[in-house]
Amino acid sequence: MPDGAEGGAVLSARAAVSPEVMRAGGPWERRPYLPWLVALAGLSLLVNLLYGRYLFADSYYDLYAGRYILAHGIPHRNVVTVVNHGAPWLDQQWLAHVIYYAAWAAGGYQALSVLSALLVTAGFVVLGLLMRSRGVPPTRMFLWSAAVIIVYLGNIVIRAQSFAYPLFALTLWLVVADSRESRPRARTWLAVPVLVLWANTHGSVLVGAAMVALYALYRAAAALWRGRRRPARPGWTAAAGYLALGAAAAASVACTPYGTGVIAYYRQVNSVTPALSRYVTEWQRPSPLYLVSMGFFALLVAVVSAVVVAWRRGTRPDPLLAVLAVALLALALTAIRNQTWFGFAGSLLAADTLARSSAARPPALSRAFSRATAALLAAAALAAVALIAAEPDARFQSLVPVRAIDAAAALAASHPGARILGDEWSSPPLLWLQPSMFGRVAYDARLEQYSVAQLGDYATFLSARAPGWQRLMRGYDIVVVSTREHGRLATALTHVPGWHVAYDGHGGLVLERGAGLPG
Repeated sequence: MPDGAEGGAVLSARAAVSPEVMRAGGPWERRPYLPWLVALAGLSLLVNLLYGRYLFADSYYDLYAGRYILAHGIPHRNVVTVVNHGAPWLDQQWLAHVIYYAAWAAGGYQALSVLSALLVTAGFVVLGLLMRSRGVPPTRMFLWSAAVIIVYLGNIVIRAQSFAYPLFALTLWLVVADSRESRPRARTWLAVPVLVLWANTHGSVLVGAAMVALYALYRAAAALWRGRRRPARPGWTAAAGYLALGAAAAASVACTPYGTGVIAYYRQVNSVTPALSRYVTEWQRPSPLYLVSMGFFALLVAVVSAVVVAWRRGTRPDPLLAVLAVALLALALTAIRNQTWFGFAGSLLAADTLARSSAARPPALSRAFSRATAALLAAAALAAVALIAAEPDARFQSLVPVRAIDAAAALAASHPGARILGDEWSSPPLLWLQPSMFGRVAYDARLEQYSVAQLGDYATFLSARAPGWQRLMRGYDIVVVSTREHGRLATALTHVPGWHVAYDGHGGLVLERGAGLPG
């Protein structure tokens, strides 16, 4: 990575378009970014609203957690589930829950869906503006950013992670912009409040905090090394500034109501990650054979190809962008949920390198075409917003067995001591739709809070394959599952001795213990 005045000069010399060209009204200057930014925003909104409006386990978790926090304050003990009831409860995503619940309270599922789509869209717009600051042509900015949207399709769901996309893009921008400076500027310190906000909305803040801290550590070391070579410019001031920035970035992770207690949460997540990767798709390593990873591997091939093409033209990739892309690629290869972070850095690397290798050959598209594309995608996005506003609540809840959930809750209400074992498509919506079920449901969406053994027992039950899979049913009086998602389990449940079917229909099955329901 370049550093200091020398590094800034090198990067400035490598900039995509020189100030002289821009002042002269070169070909890129004559192709305004606004239409393509509008097109990018329209495309992201359209995709999110069409494919991300359905509520999943994490969506219901955000809602019932936000409702609980507003009513009772920040939780510190588990009052939600039977498993681990009373155990320490660290929920650093509390602010995302509150905001999502407030959106629902203001405008129902419709407002919730639009908010999530706007958050994700903001991330892609920031990425587009970052590419613009690097001199990437408008059409290429649109295409490379759209490629990231394809990678994101594997995580397109209403969840707390939606808050992370604009915050990650802002952090990336601040780090990249600082690489041309000799010391941390005032704007670079904006990374700290961005990280603090991120720390209270999603756990992926670890990615941003590590990026800023490691970058700051490198810049501090480089400043000291430069000072050794030039005693007249010792570099202590710059080094001290970067060390302070790195320390603040690392400390930002603990700037939550839980303080340093969040370290225990992240340690717990790390300890159960191998188990989660066996049972949950998004925690598994990406594979070209997985539909949710095909876009990621396609982008990877495109990024490598772009860098190779530029290299053959005599243009080397920006060292900082290359390091960030490689580091985030390594992270992406550990879990599908991390693919999008590489998408942002990889597309920026490719767009930037190609732009600097072909400054005289930008895509030749007319203003009329760019404006027409922007108008078309913007109109489609607005139409999607209108359709979302008119959607009935049942459409948002269509992936879960709502009637079975209601039947299970009614059965439990008539037997106050009864406890419920549900699958991942039933338990979170049950906790949202039936608040009185708090403390009576076995598991919820926060799988990372359970031990490896508890996760194994749950996965064994859901698979209904291994001998003794039904052992988890001991201690529970009602079972509710989605027959659409767990057809094998539903069939097996109907043959368990001592249980009988209380409800079967509309994609859900409810069983009750034969004569064991507490009165």
